[in-house]
Amino acid sequence: MPAEPLNYPFSAVFGMEAAKDAIRCAVCSPGVRTVLIRGPSGTAKTVLCRSLTDLSGKRMVNIPAGADTERLFGSVDIEKFLDTGELCLEKGLLAEADGGFAFVDDINLMDERVAVAVMDAVTTGRIMTERDGISSVQAADIVLVATMNPDEREMSDHLLDRFDVCVCVSPEEGQDARKEVLSRRMAFEDSASEFRKSYSEEAEKERTEIEYASRIIPLVQVSDELRLIISELCAKVGAEGVRGDIAVLNTAKALAALDRRDTVTRSDVERAAAMCLVHRRRYDAEPPEPPEPPEDQEDDYQDEEPPEHPEDQDDEQEQQPPEPPEDQQDQEEDDQDNGMDGLPRLDDMMFEIGRQFRVIDYLGKGKAPKASGSRNGRRSECESAGAYGRQVSSRIPDGKTDDIAFGATMRAAALCQKGRERGSMRIVVEDQDLREKVRRVRNGCTVMFLVDASGSIGARRRMSAVKGAVLSMLKDSYVKRDKVGLMVFRRRTAEVILPPTRSVEYGYKLLEDIPTGGRTPLSAALVTAGEYMTSYSRSHPGERCFIVLMTDGRSNVASEEGADPNEEARKIADSMRIPGTQWIVVNTGNGFRLFDSASELAAHLEALYFDLEQLDADALAASVRSAAMFG
Repeated sequence: MPAEPLNYPFSAVFGMEAAKDAIRCAVCSPGVRTVLIRGPSGTAKTVLCRSLTDLSGKRMVNIPAGADTERLFGSVDIEKFLDTGELCLEKGLLAEADGGFAFVDDINLMDERVAVAVMDAVTTGRIMTERDGISSVQAADIVLVATMNPDEREMSDHLLDRFDVCVCVSPEEGQDARKEVLSRRMAFEDSASEFRKSYSEEAEKERTEIEYASRIIPLVQVSDELRLIISELCAKVGAEGVRGDIAVLNTAKALAALDRRDTVTRSDVERAAAMCLVHRRRYDAEPPEPPEPPEDQEDDYQDEEPPEHPEDQDDEQEQQPPEPPEDQQDQEEDDQDNGMDGLPRLDDMMFEIGRQFRVIDYLGKGKAPKASGSRNGRRSECESAGAYGRQVSSRIPDGKTDDIAFGATMRAAALCQKGRERGSMRIVVEDQDLREKVRRVRNGCTVMFLVDASGSIGARRRMSAVKGAVLSMLKDSYVKRDKVGLMVFRRRTAEVILPPTRSVEYGYKLLEDIPTGGRTPLSAALVTAGEYMTSYSRSHPGERCFIVLMTDGRSNVASEEGADPNEEARKIADSMRIPGTQWIVVNTGNGFRLFDSASELAAHLEALYFDLEQLDADALAASVRSAAMFG
């Protein structure tokens, strides 16, 4: 049997000091149980994680991102049952990792419910297994180390919060640094054993430091003043719950112990906060104060003499007026267009968020199916395509299957034992007895609001109602645990100002600051939303996506020169079909409308359609919920 390949030495990994500190803390502290290292491909995330076995002397069990709950938590030992007739538990990967490390590469690609179950087992120290005829609880001492590449797929805030420590890494950019990384890697590939010997002294020093830190960490003290600072830091970044506070406290104690101190300092807290709170941040901090001009610059202004002939200078400025900047030219053109349809010209304005109301019963009018209350949110369940998800029943498989429903198979076989030669076996199972599990998974739901913030919406004073509707949806998404994003289009472009998130605080802050004014680039909005959600749906398979277009449907900016803006928008809408994504159009216009442009646009998009007059803010949230449940 070939020997296992030698791991790259921990001390030989170039740079990545923050990630190394995170791993050191996890090795020496019983309070740091989960570590996540985020970064793009090729940044040595996996290499660093695998190297900690030499650092700690403990074993590491690799957990595939596609592993199901039976492989992780254990299942019935079928071979032993068929031989002896006894129901015995076959240990899973987590039980194998007891006393050591569990490593998940690309944990963001793991089914979220499976990942949450793994995190619960690690943090509680108990592996709970409920299978056919077996109920087991095993004590386990496991440290989970995981990596993820955010470019492949983002991770939900709910799962991120379960990591005690999260460190972001980036590629080495300096020429000397890249050269050193390459030299070390080539030396390791030439002779791994010789390379490891060259770092043996450093490795031994690392192990000694960690062993000492492990012994003194129960003695490390944290003052009341620093505990208060930790709480203030967590509140400032909007960390939910107390996981962040506990993680910062335990990490700060580990950092002090690694520095051979029995007292935590403010520097330890600051370093710990950088590792424990960045991934828990729910909104941006307040913008910094504008910098004061340098002293030498002020002196230059004081020394500068005024012009001798100010009158001549004024005449020269009048003769050659400066050209307005490009943004100002666009603004002037937008103001001219905003005078169309008898509406007053409008500069950029800020509208407050409208009042939210209770949900009214408006869904029985044929616009959309009536929705009933649900505690499960907008997510709907569908049959799983693999061996993951919640088992709901069993069935006869169509061909071979690896996901055997053990109990159903045994019951089917028991009915046919009379005519079978059993020999020394208590029960004989044949192919015709096999049953496979029918599993269901709950799909996530993402709602992207595409909001018209042009001058026409502001002139009709509808922006407050629109903002109120969006905020209502954000609040509802927090309760339902759905994700909501926000795109705004005005003047000539559309932009994503809030990627899909569950953060109500951040969404509220952005919503307040949306300016209103300018042209209505409906074509650009449709194209931008289509491209974004197409990419999003591909990277989030299984999620149901919705685009809620809030507009009066009247475009006055074409992407192609000379084209009719409204006709161009309708042509784009005809081709706007995104797999797994439903369009919903909400008409934000008011009063009498001779031509209902929004309704016509909805027909081209094959979208559900609502009038804002019929909906208050809470009613809009209910309508989108019904579309997600029945669409």
